[in-house]
Amino acid sequence: MCVNKSRIVEIAKDLIKYKSLTGMEKDIGEYVSGFFESIGVEYGIYEKEKGRPNIIANLGHGEKTIAFNGHLDVVPIADESMWETDPFSAELKGNRLFGRGAYDMKGSCAVMMHITEILAKEKLNGNLQIQLVSDEEKGAKFGTRHIIELIKKGKIKKPDCVIIGEGSDLKIRNGERGILVFDVKFKGRAAHTAKARSDAINAIVLASKAVIAIDREIDKFHPEIGTPAISVNMISGGKVKNQVPGECVITVDRRTIPGETKETVFAEIEQQIDRVLGRKSYEILNTLYGPANITPKDSSFVKTVFEVIKDILKTEPEFYVGEGGVTDARFYRYTGMPTIIYGPLGEHAHGPNECVDVDSLEKQANIYLGLINNHFTNRR
Repeated sequence: MCVNKSRIVEIAKDLIKYKSLTGMEKDIGEYVSGFFESIGVEYGIYEKEKGRPNIIANLGHGEKTIAFNGHLDVVPIADESMWETDPFSAELKGNRLFGRGAYDMKGSCAVMMHITEILAKEKLNGNLQIQLVSDEEKGAKFGTRHIIELIKKGKIKKPDCVIIGEGSDLKIRNGERGILVFDVKFKGRAAHTAKARSDAINAIVLASKAVIAIDREIDKFHPEIGTPAISVNMISGGKVKNQVPGECVITVDRRTIPGETKETVFAEIEQQIDRVLGRKSYEILNTLYGPANITPKDSSFVKTVFEVIKDILKTEPEFYVGEGGVTDARFYRYTGMPTIIYGPLGEHAHGPNECVDVDSLEKQANIYLGLINNHFTNRR
């Protein structure tokens, strides 16, 4: 039962070649289904919307269930001229595999598929789920959230614990920041440009003052998650070039830490904007919110992960505290399932020259096997 690094790379290359942008997961889903079929592993395809597959491979039988979850969708290429390789033709350079999704997260999906083929003929005293899903990059409505709906309905067996394969630098990521996305609409007064100083209130100017006030570092820290973050990521305003705009909308992405709520964040935002605008000339709209979430370090699951890593890698495990984005782990934690993120080293997720460290994929695979062996303590 040995991990084959070259085989992981081979599978990862196959996955990267699919241009599986969110909403375009059909073809890669067929490849994954064909893979499981070719190794004789039972699997199911679960679709909330046709052409948006979620494939779950099942191995073993028994009371205990452990799930590994990875997403097959990727984000678009912003500027292909900045890539040193073809983003959809995976290329291995030394110890790094380049391509869109190599790090986020087709490398990890390849690890899970390789683990499946290693264990395909084994008799496990428990149930192993390999969940390869769609739609992670746009909120998981058609992906992991659909899987959880089916778990709640009893159509898919509920896992005792879940491992998400997002990049974590081979560190245990037992929690993540929350997400609060919202629009702020600024209300000015439209007028002809000739009357810009006498009969107009420029909504874009209002918005620009607000952006400077709120888009800044936040002086807070949580020991298991890190610092909050905020970024103004979209702006829209103006109708025609010779009219002072009467309305402008910005979209804000705020990442929260434990102890912060939607209400406390909005109170801070409103205080900052009111300080520079001096009067209520805006409203907050279209709120999307998910709180920060943690699987405690002293939980039996996290302790087990810690000991498995220590035993296999012969080093003291570290916990991830950094700038990671939100993941599908939050949806499992919201339902009370113990969940951690454990994945490889890599660089430039969502950007040019995305790459994953293939040695770390090999280590990740060995840790996954160790967790499976530990979870199913009595292998038949």
